[in-house]
Amino acid sequence: MLDTLLEVLKKQKMAWSWAVIVGLFLIVAGHAPVLPVFAGCLLAVGISVLRAWPHRMGKSPIRGA
Repeated sequence: MLDTLLEVLKKQKMAWSWAVIVGLFLIVAGHAPVLPVFAGCLLAVGISVLRAWPHRMGKSPIRGA
């Protein structure tokens, strides 16, 4: 079951939504600089996409303790 990049991005709708909400809150209400907030939001979504990307080694990631 190999997901394409588009399918993985579709599964990350919640991460994209929260990145936009938090970014707008930081910029508008917190008066934070735009570029670092934008870069942080992209980094957070990128990390969540990489974590959701299927592994090709055949090993499933360890979940839980």
